[in-house]
Amino acid sequence: MTTSLPLKWRRNAAKASRQDQHFLALVLDAWSSRHSVGPVSFAISIATGIGAGAAGVALQMASRWPAVPLAVQVGIGATAGVLAMIATRQRFASQKARHAAAMALASSFLEASRDCVKLLDLQGHMLRINDYGATLMEASSPVELEGADWLGFWKGDDHDAAMAAFKCALGGTAASFRGSCTTTAGQPKWWDSQLIPIKDHNGKVIAVVCASLDISNQTRLHAELRTKSELMSEMEAHVQLAFFSYSANFEYFHYITAGSSNVFGIDREELLRNPNGWLDLVVPEDRVALQAEMGRMMAESSEGRAQYRIRKADGTVHWLRGTGYPVLDDNGNVLRIVGIVEDVTAEQERIAELDRLAYTDSLTGLANRAALLREIESRCAARKPFGLMFVDLDRFKVLNDTLGHLAADHLLRDVGGVIRGSLPDDAYVARLGGDEFAVLIGGVVDKAGLEALAQALLGSLSANRLQGGAGAFITASIGISVYPEHGSDHDALLSSADVAMYTAKKMGRNGYQFAGEEAARTIGDFELERDVPEALTTNQFFLHFQTIHEPHSLAVHSAEALIRWRHPARGLISPSDFIPLLEETGFVSDVGVWVLDHALRQLAAWRQASAMNLGISVNVSARQLGSEQIVRDVGRALKQYGIPPGKLEIELTETALMKNPQQAQKSIVELKRLGVRIAIDDFGTGYSSLMYLADFAPHTVKIDRHFTSKIEHDPTTQTIVEGIIGLAHKLGIKVIAEGVENAAQLDILRRVNCDYVQGFLLSEPQAPEGLMKQRA
Repeated sequence: MTTSLPLKWRRNAAKASRQDQHFLALVLDAWSSRHSVGPVSFAISIATGIGAGAAGVALQMASRWPAVPLAVQVGIGATAGVLAMIATRQRFASQKARHAAAMALASSFLEASRDCVKLLDLQGHMLRINDYGATLMEASSPVELEGADWLGFWKGDDHDAAMAAFKCALGGTAASFRGSCTTTAGQPKWWDSQLIPIKDHNGKVIAVVCASLDISNQTRLHAELRTKSELMSEMEAHVQLAFFSYSANFEYFHYITAGSSNVFGIDREELLRNPNGWLDLVVPEDRVALQAEMGRMMAESSEGRAQYRIRKADGTVHWLRGTGYPVLDDNGNVLRIVGIVEDVTAEQERIAELDRLAYTDSLTGLANRAALLREIESRCAARKPFGLMFVDLDRFKVLNDTLGHLAADHLLRDVGGVIRGSLPDDAYVARLGGDEFAVLIGGVVDKAGLEALAQALLGSLSANRLQGGAGAFITASIGISVYPEHGSDHDALLSSADVAMYTAKKMGRNGYQFAGEEAARTIGDFELERDVPEALTTNQFFLHFQTIHEPHSLAVHSAEALIRWRHPARGLISPSDFIPLLEETGFVSDVGVWVLDHALRQLAAWRQASAMNLGISVNVSARQLGSEQIVRDVGRALKQYGIPPGKLEIELTETALMKNPQQAQKSIVELKRLGVRIAIDDFGTGYSSLMYLADFAPHTVKIDRHFTSKIEHDPTTQTIVEGIIGLAHKLGIKVIAEGVENAAQLDILRRVNCDYVQGFLLSEPQAPEGLMKQRA
């Protein structure tokens, strides 16, 4: 469906078309220096032509042919005039056709022009503007701008430039300028304008044509490019990096940024003249690896990275990091290498500082434990013998508690200086923490040489006195191990030296010891300690039971649960080897709970097999007794396995009671409230046994095997045993004698009315199945 334009729009369009034609006519007329031929001019030309023609013919005939009559002469002249008139008319018609053609051509030019074309009068007012120009100026039509002050659109310096160009055009010379002015909608635009004077046939300027090209987009793009260029220049001037395009064989640069001056200290022009000038700055230690990486990039056509050092002309060393990317053609050949080189000196310095902080003891400035371990592993990897000294200050805790932390810190700093000053320059000194130091000796590895160094160190420490510390002497104990004799890694070497150091302390302090068999045993203990968690989870622990008997009838009264450990690599381990280890490391609490659970579970099984009167004894450590958790663990286990509380007897050693008597008494009271029986094991070997009878009121005391073993040969021991039994009975306490190994011992214990006996004579520790057979 076709919709015709509104009548008003059609009229405006027609009016604009007539105005454009008028505008073109004026321009063409001015440029051609011709005027339009009107009807009056045309008539005058015809009359003039006719008259001139007749007169001319008559005069010629009179002069040449006087005999010809005048009328004939006039007729001939009139005919010539008519012919002249016809020629004149044809000339004017031809001129009009050419004018019409020029008008059509000019109209086409204006329609095709992408300029804003304006006709200005001598005062700078717009007589006319083409349609496209009106669109560029965001006017509704050319009519809107008729009579507008063209100079008024320009402001500031742009106005001055426009005025200067306009005056130049008024003077008869074409001029141009570039500037910004706003459209009728207030939108700023940039224009490249040319002003051409229009002159009449006398050369007088009668108007000015202004053709303006809208260059706003070009100007904006140019400004953006200039901004980016300035930004890149600023970046290159300040950042420590350079971009480059290298030839495929690294022989010359296609391009390199000005940042090369910051990175290499060499100007870009110099690098373009001497492409390998930067390579000459690389320190010799790094040059081989760098050139190898460059060669690999060319051979494999793959990305390459390298970090290296250069020494600039001023002597300073800088760290650089380069990354190159091969650019390939369609056949996979390298066309060029593009990439970046940056100065990473500050980054390397930060890394070095972080490394220093991570591996330096903040108090003494010596290497710390992490640094020592790293150094030991490095020396072990080199497989060259070296010695390790483990230095521990004597009585440091007393000094620390007496003199205060500040004085103790001062002492530790002094000690670090003394150790460093007493040993060879190549000695590696570290502080492990607290009052522990370590020294690695590489130049001296024989025993005599290490002994001499240890003696010199001890002498220097003894001669040093703590300032402000009332002249306190400083002594140390030193343990020495040697690679590879005493270990092939830091764990073994440190453990060996540590054990040797403790041996030196046991022998009176202020001395040194080399690692030996004791060190090997301690290392084995460390390995066992490491294996305890796995032993708990994989059921490596198990229980044996030793029965406790009534001495006369030998009836089984109860059984003591005894833990055993079958190690997958070391086989059956003696309790005397691993129980002290458990107590020292704290694993004894976890293992103690495991023993309690498994002992009561076994008692429940025996009770189901009709052994209802059987009781069970379980040993509890000092660590367990020193925590309220023991009461909760016992209560839970009794309920879980349905055991009457009176059938469980908790055995406590004097050592356990002495650790924390207040907490021990509190735990014993709570256990008694549960109905559990309390026994004191190894009775008579401590210093306060009788005090324990009063303070803890146990249900049972167990006479230590030390007394039982001497009872048949030593009347004094027999008297002591008899006295313990008599005193216990008066207090209502039952007595068990441990370590009964022969009939003579059993007979004596019967005579002195011992309540129960336990020992190899009656039963060895055995598996649960063997105990049931014994009862049967």
